Amino acid sequence: MLVAPDSTICVAASETAVLQLEADAYIDTATLRPRFGGEQGLPVEGNAVTLPTLKAPDTARIDWKQGDETLFTTYVEVVSRHYFRLDALRGYGDGQDDFDQLPEEALFQARQAATDVFERNARRSFVARIGCTKDYGRERCVTLDHGDVRELLTDGYELVSDCQAVAVKCFPRPCWVEYVYGYEELPAQVSRAVLELAAYMLRPSNRPIGATGESTDAGFIRFTTAGQDGATDIPEVNAAIEQFGRGANLLW
Repeated sequence: MLVAPDSTICVAASETAVLQLEADAYIDTATLRPRFGGEQGLPVEGNAVTLPTLKAPDTARIDWKQGDETLFTTYVEVVSRHYFRLDALRGYGDGQDDFDQLPEEALFQARQAATDVFERNARRSFVARIGCTKDYGRERCVTLDHGDVRELLTDGYELVSDCQAVAVKCFPRPCWVEYVYGYEELPAQVSRAVLELAAYMLRPSNRPIGATGESTDAGFIRFTTAGQDGATDIPEVNAAIEQFGRGANLLW
């Protein structure tokens, strides 16, 4: 899979990904630095490395080097699972969309974009991730930037809710509070909604930019419009966000 210089990708723990740096520069070595576990060198062939299996959740960085100089960095987020397999997107619509003719990079990017849009609007992740919030030390209780927090990774704090922590030790601030978050289940409706959103992103649009409807022989047809009728242009996706999200008045 092609990766742009200094970009972030999301991989599942079950994947063994081959990452090829999309750059003109010649890379001869690469170093993997995961959040958990030790640093290791990765063999480079044709500006590509094979990412070893990493446990989830985790974060890592790959430093692409020429000699001793780091030219580019790829940031990797390792999650417990994806919302759907790429094969489901390839065969979406019984092949009517010809998604099976697209390169894997296009499918991967559509899945990642659809996941980001759904999670941001639902204010909830349905896979385990690592998050962090900066504690400026103004109050003893820290409201975390994410909900559904399962475990704190930073010593000196205790969870008092799934989105709040309190400092139980005295230490210099500001500092970062790190944690594992994410809803423990992946409802089938959510998986289907993210799949539909990814397919929508790949499909060429016949709608003029900014159009809210069109006139036909049967009358005026009004389009579902993102930002006006919901988070996206797809009613079914908006319904899943409303049903399974944390709500507009809660942090995600």
